[in-house]
Amino acid sequence: MTTIKLIKKSLICTAVTFAVMGCSATVPAGKYVDGTHEVSAKGKKSLITLNVQVAEGKITDITTKSHNETESLFLNAERLLAKIVANNGHEGIDAVSGATFSSNGILKAINTLPRTDGSQVEYVSVGSKDDASSEDFKLKWSIQPQLGMIIGDYYYQEARFRQGHMGSMAVVLDSSNPSDVILAEFNESGRPNYYTRMYQDVPKRMSEYNFSMGKKKGTAWVQSALTMEKLMVEQDKLTFELNPDYDPAFRNKLKQPNRLKYADIDVVAGASNSIQQSMIPLTAKIHNQINGEGTTLKFYQNAEKLMDKNGKWTGVTAVLRLVVDTQTKGITKAYYDEIFADDKVSIKDASLKKFYRQSKYASINYVEPARIGFNVMVDALDSHLQTGGSLFDINDLPATGDTGSYAATGFTKRSNSWDIYLNQAELLYKQMRLDGVIIEHKKPI
Repeated sequence: MTTIKLIKKSLICTAVTFAVMGCSATVPAGKYVDGTHEVSAKGKKSLITLNVQVAEGKITDITTKSHNETESLFLNAERLLAKIVANNGHEGIDAVSGATFSSNGILKAINTLPRTDGSQVEYVSVGSKDDASSEDFKLKWSIQPQLGMIIGDYYYQEARFRQGHMGSMAVVLDSSNPSDVILAEFNESGRPNYYTRMYQDVPKRMSEYNFSMGKKKGTAWVQSALTMEKLMVEQDKLTFELNPDYDPAFRNKLKQPNRLKYADIDVVAGASNSIQQSMIPLTAKIHNQINGEGTTLKFYQNAEKLMDKNGKWTGVTAVLRLVVDTQTKGITKAYYDEIFADDKVSIKDASLKKFYRQSKYASINYVEPARIGFNVMVDALDSHLQTGGSLFDINDLPATGDTGSYAATGFTKRSNSWDIYLNQAELLYKQMRLDGVIIEHKKPI
């Protein structure tokens, strides 16, 4: 009788399993077989081998045992390991842009993990997906200017490099101690024929470019520039020696010391070409100029946080930069910008939070309420001052007044930024007059 009951129970369990996946005595509790597993699959250049820990049917840890992929690309692809653990499998995970083959090697290897049901799912290669809309962006960097006033001798070089990108380097020295570097700033604009149209001729330092690159490559472009600038200022260093053991064949292998073109410079991956092909050569030119003809240009910059009526920071910092020729006493360069905080929380206007770590001038998505591009306003100011216009007579510049029909004129409102600019201009002008480096700029009646 007992034997018959067991047979009946087994038959019933088998039937129910197809309907409700019941009878835990015959159905595995987890997805994968418990234990430590070594799995492998082909990447782009080599076999990728992983060690995978499984407990109670779930992946708990993954480490890379071996590979011979390009090191920098594989490091990006390895970002998938945490996703696989969280997802308990490779299903639904996209490849990392720029490391598609290595990504597929990792995902395919995971696909070979022994499953508790004994099945072997056919692996289908995946492509990369730009998750630019994701809010989960972990990379950190700061674009905040030094608050207060900076004054010094000004040097500047720019030149196109590698396929037409425009690199620029500004260096400011202490006028009383020319060996003291008080500011070093590198920027780069995308080439005019850049494959992503929205970044053509766009300066990278404070634009969305860093977020776009960070999501694809795992590092923001500006991080390398900031690393180098800090080195130059802290060590008063403007020249760098070539690495005598440099081997171009190893330039992407991060663990090889002879991958570095310059000795002792290990910049953040993702902008090494910009640093080595543009920033360092431009800085070398400046170094030669410092030790040669010198400069007649003087740099004046003031930056201050913009406060609300309660005296609290709005999350926006205004910065005005003027370069004056001490011989002609005329302004040769002007730049005004409003820079958003490095984090969303600090920006009080909810509509502006999405522009964190960007500036109004560089952002490609920021919309100026005055209904004209913020960059158009600033470029017009620069042209106005270079041609002898007054710092304070801005009435003929864009968006300095309400002008009527938007359809007829292209903009209708005065930009509040002009009032902030005028306050900054007053501060710098007073200091420049005290220093005797600028002619008189009259205010409009």
